[in-house]
Amino acid sequence: MKLKQLAFAAVIAAGSVSAAYAENLTRSIALVPNATQAGSFSAGWGATHQQAGAFTDTFTLTGAVGGMFESVLANLSSMASTNIDFTSVSINGNNFTTSKSGSVDLASFQMAAVNGPLQLVVNGVAGQGLSQGTGISASYGAMANVSPVPELETLAMMLAGLGVVGTLGRRRMKS
Repeated sequence: MKLKQLAFAAVIAAGSVSAAYAENLTRSIALVPNATQAGSFSAGWGATHQQAGAFTDTFTLTGAVGGMFESVLANLSSMASTNIDFTSVSINGNNFTTSKSGSVDLASFQMAAVNGPLQLVVNGVAGQGLSQGTGISASYGAMANVSPVPELETLAMMLAGLGVVGTLGRRRMKS
């Protein structure tokens, strides 16, 4: 009899422990192809946490396998129950810059080359200052752009063109 009560108490305790942290989200986000520029993609999405506490959200960005990547995540809140604080954000292990200014939390990644399946990992705290597990509704918005990496031939032609323009400009200044 006591074994059943102990097992029941363990199940209840395990349920209350798991509810004491913000939920971790795992989602797949489809990058939408840009109709006017081949190889370019973009997406926008949001995430909402309904429990206060630390979280790790993982987003797999599908539709592109790499390229020049840029992204921003933002939370705007003046109340603890709607606040998200980003502790770290990364794409394939490359860290975003995080900042807080008043009631705005930002995480941004300036354009840089990334390869392979694109996995965005967001670590943060929802409802900062509230007891873990408190019911809240805190959200953040995100957007990402992926554009093709210029081929070496394209870069070489661009650099050669800049050299020609520089040479012509120098000749004009001499005459």
